[in-house]
Amino acid sequence: MTGLYELFDSGSLHGRAYAALVQHPRSGAAELAAMLGSSAETVEAALERLCELQAAVRIDAGSTVVWEAFAPEALSEAESRRRQQETARMHAAAAQLGEVFRSVRRSERGDGTVEPIYETRELVAVYEEMQRSARTSVRVIERGPYVTEGAAAERLFELKAARIASGVRYQTLYQDTVYQDPDRLRFALATNAAGAQARTLPDPPLKVIVSDGERASLMLHNDERRGDPMGLRIGPSPLLDTLTRTFDVLWALSAPISVNPAEPLDERDRAILTLMGLGATDDTIARRLGMSRRTVVRRTASLLERLGASTRFQAGVQAMRRGWL
Repeated sequence: MTGLYELFDSGSLHGRAYAALVQHPRSGAAELAAMLGSSAETVEAALERLCELQAAVRIDAGSTVVWEAFAPEALSEAESRRRQQETARMHAAAAQLGEVFRSVRRSERGDGTVEPIYETRELVAVYEEMQRSARTSVRVIERGPYVTEGAAAERLFELKAARIASGVRYQTLYQDTVYQDPDRLRFALATNAAGAQARTLPDPPLKVIVSDGERASLMLHNDERRGDPMGLRIGPSPLLDTLTRTFDVLWALSAPISVNPAEPLDERDRAILTLMGLGATDDTIARRLGMSRRTVVRRTASLLERLGASTRFQAGVQAMRRGWL
């Protein structure tokens, strides 16, 4: 069925008939047919349709019939209101069906080893519950996209601080972008000061929380409009074992979080790191740089601590990752 939008389409017959009637009010079908290059019967049928759409009116003038157009602006506003109402009805219907969609899938949980999570609020609730019920340890990989901001993120930070104070051991692996997020960096440094451990990686491949090595929650995405699960709640299983091992591997590759991660090295430390990477001993470094061996040992230990490295090779890897070499 022709919609009012076709009245403003110069490519449709109805649009051309309406435009001609706007330019030539009180015209008859024969006159309009001549203007449009169509038969009188075809144009008259189009005019009748315009009347049905309340875009034109038929006027009997004695022995002749003429047609008059209604104002275009009024028609446009009416069509806009109609579409807004249809869109609102569509969204309301979609919301109702969406609830059914999620409730049906929530009822098909399987045996409990791996359970899907379809809503943001449930994802956040699981994240909180896993921390509240943890007895000994919590391991977390944090990366975007984040489902909590502002006050919600502050509440989670307070929960984390309380659990650390109660003796739960925290290991949190952040994406390097935490350094560009003042609030999250503040939370990370504060919990570190309280006894947690925090490290960074350029691009962790997943976002997960593991509680006591017995349960995990894996985030898949944060778009609640999609039909697939936003996350998975995982019990004892080979998948949980894989996530735990993956965390341990990523933790070993990561760098300790730093208050000033972009703070440059001085030329002496840069030279020491370069020579360390080449396999030079402390004595060789001291001779090459004209320093005492004691100074080299002290600076080397400081660099290893600053980079969170236990070997010279690890120090070289972390220094390159931070752009220091």
